[in-house]
Amino acid sequence: MRLPGSPFPFLSRLAVKILVVGSLCSVLPVLALGVHLLEKQEDLLALRVREALKINLLSKGNEIDNWTSIRLREALPWSASFVVFEGVETIMRGQGDLERARRDMREYLDSVLELGHYRVYESLFVVDLAGNVLSGTRTESLERWGRDLLAGGAPPKKGIMSPIFRSENLGHPTLLVLQPIQGRRGATVGYLVERIDVRELESLLKKTEEGLHPEYWLLDEKGNILVRAGEIAKRPGQQRLGIDPPDISALSAPVNEVQLPDVGRVVLGFRRLSAPARGFLVAMVTEEEAYRSFRESRRALLRLGIPFAAVVLFILIVMTIGVLRPILILSEGARRISAGDLSVFLPVRGRDEIAQLTMAFNEMTRRLRVGRDHLEQTRDELARANDDLRAANQALETLAITDGLTGLYNHRHFQDMIEREMRRSQREGRPLSLLLLDLDHFKMYNDRYGHVEGDAALRRVAGQILKTIRTTDTAFRYGGEELAVLLPGCTKDQAFDVADKIREAVETATARMDRGGGRVTVSIGVAATPDDGRVARGLMDAADAALYKAKEDGRNRVIAAGRRIEEARKSIESM
Repeated sequence: MRLPGSPFPFLSRLAVKILVVGSLCSVLPVLALGVHLLEKQEDLLALRVREALKINLLSKGNEIDNWTSIRLREALPWSASFVVFEGVETIMRGQGDLERARRDMREYLDSVLELGHYRVYESLFVVDLAGNVLSGTRTESLERWGRDLLAGGAPPKKGIMSPIFRSENLGHPTLLVLQPIQGRRGATVGYLVERIDVRELESLLKKTEEGLHPEYWLLDEKGNILVRAGEIAKRPGQQRLGIDPPDISALSAPVNEVQLPDVGRVVLGFRRLSAPARGFLVAMVTEEEAYRSFRESRRALLRLGIPFAAVVLFILIVMTIGVLRPILILSEGARRISAGDLSVFLPVRGRDEIAQLTMAFNEMTRRLRVGRDHLEQTRDELARANDDLRAANQALETLAITDGLTGLYNHRHFQDMIEREMRRSQREGRPLSLLLLDLDHFKMYNDRYGHVEGDAALRRVAGQILKTIRTTDTAFRYGGEELAVLLPGCTKDQAFDVADKIREAVETATARMDRGGGRVTVSIGVAATPDDGRVARGLMDAADAALYKAKEDGRNRVIAAGRRIEEARKSIESM
């Protein structure tokens, strides 16, 4: 049957509709294959970038290692010159013509710098073992960080090279090479210092225009920046790269993609420089530059793919509307049923599978209406039964933990509560106090006035306790004429005050003389954590001992465990 308003009469059966939609969806595997090939191209490009970066690191690292080794080797023959070590020994001994010795060394070092291929040096000068300048090609002084190299012990015979530092004397970054000067007996008598013009090192690290042309950074052993993107830092060693070179072993590979502060997302690699340079060479290229060709390919794919996808999407929408119209009607009916509307009746159109499903849906709705009426009747009956059962359970629960005579909690509930409050006290680090009360001469009271009046006296004492304590405190009938009170958060002194108020309230309460009753007094023992016990049994024993002491001392009083805190009362003295 043709759907109302459908321009395609051949779409009459659900199987045909699904077949058409499935045919259109065959485009999706083609698109998925294109995306997969694009991802493979990206992986291949990433591999090439990493390999190119490794090669650049290896090549540039070898150049720097070679450059630093040459600087060290050049200083060796100059430090071994007769003019140098003879002049140093003469000055150190303080004998002979000292000025001549200084002049000879200066003239010798000047002659070295006059050779054209040694223009890499700003100056050459000689220092003693303490770092004091003896002679040089110009007025010089050894910076503090240069002296620190000497303070760490004598440099090896092959010499040592400092990291790049900013010289406060010269006002620009510089680099020093210290070569020991051996005296006649083989002992080190001083050092020949080469002050290198770091611009030559800067030229080695300039960004190349061939291949991947990464930027080169130079770090010291602590990860501080010496050369930034091929240029000597204005203050070398004062800023970190953002990734510590000692943690390079934690990276997934020698070349990684990372996010650097002030730089952004980059592909970079580390290479440790060999002695004497020490430190790390870093080669990096921005992610944008590294994957430019891939992004251009992706943009081209998007330019072609988006219009194609739009056309396919339009066709899918048109076809899906025709396929889903009856299904949407069923869905709306199901939604109304789920919302509680069982008056739904859907029109049946056609004889296909959807029409049969609609008829089954209408029958199901009718049966649900009948079942709902029956369930509502049953629910009302169950609700009434549940209310009765809930009330009965609540009453049983109250009876299970309440003493029937006094209305206080019973002994079993006391055992549960003291264990729970002890754990809470230890967990929250706050005190817990326990009062144990006993009616004085209660057996004599019962013998004199009768058990009925004795029970009434117990109820009156329980009432005075409930009036005196806080809502957070809990009172119990401990057993017989003994009562107990748990005071969370109360120290022993505070609990003592509460106990004394209870004692006074019981003593001053009006006796029920109309029924033959008499005055009732109580003795109270006080104990508190953690001084008197860290477990429930220990706290109860301490309070019980204090109660026994109160009775032994004359009754109608409060005694705290561990110390006697007794309040003399005028009423006792007058008795």
